[in-house]
Amino acid sequence: MTDSKPHNPSPETVRQARQTANLTQTEAAKTVSASMRAWQQWESGERAMPPGLFELFMLKTRQWPLDSKPTPDQSTGAA
Repeated sequence: MTDSKPHNPSPETVRQARQTANLTQTEAAKTVSASMRAWQQWESGERAMPPGLFELFMLKTRQWPLDSKPTPDQSTGAA
């Protein structure tokens, strides 16, 4: 059984997702119950954002639908 674990989003993907949601870093961090410093580190590449938190952010900001699992190339809601 192959279990394809989601990859950590790139810093640029995290930044684009936040900008698409039209949120500040502080607002984005609050959306996933993280600190603003953690969000800054995810966007700068100092730390990798956990895939589960990225998925939560994308769902809560309605960039990914709840009824389907995002594909690997579906990094942001932008088409």
